[in-house]
Amino acid sequence: MESTINIYDIYKTMSDNKIILIYQGLFDQVMIKSVIAMTEKKLIQENIEEGLRRKLFNVMVEGLQNICKHQVVAGENLQNPFLMIGKEDSSYNVVTGNFIRNEKIQVVKEKIDFINTLNKEELKEHYKTARLNSVISDVGGAGLGFIDMVRKSGNKLEYKFYESGVHFSFFILHSKISNN
Repeated sequence: MESTINIYDIYKTMSDNKIILIYQGLFDQVMIKSVIAMTEKKLIQENIEEGLRRKLFNVMVEGLQNICKHQVVAGENLQNPFLMIGKEDSSYNVVTGNFIRNEKIQVVKEKIDFINTLNKEELKEHYKTARLNSVISDVGGAGLGFIDMVRKSGNKLEYKFYESGVHFSFFILHSKISNN
């Protein structure tokens, strides 16, 4: 039996790249709880220090909330969002991907680019200010999730947008969590 997709190749790629969890599909509260429970079980099995585990969960939850906010409504025939968690040496990578309306891209880029310029103390102050002045809009809040991801991970956010037609692009967000 020959297939165009070689399952062993997929398994090998995931194993070689130390992928702990990967999920593609619609995210709702039930699925988020399941993903968190599966991730927690896996990290406990691997004896990951509690402090690092907390950082990882915080970043993962912020990424999941971002997906839920911007998840494309049914009927628009786009691919489902995804979450991937992998291990790299003593760090973990949380990567999310979801479609976003093209008109929202510039605001998201500006928020992430600005947050990535801030040092630890500036992040702390910006977080306080953003919380006090937070206004929720159709683009999201004041970037509190992005701020929190950088604060908890100790690393800058990496991102990329892949054009997918006139109205949407696929947004990849990567956060590296280390024990620093």
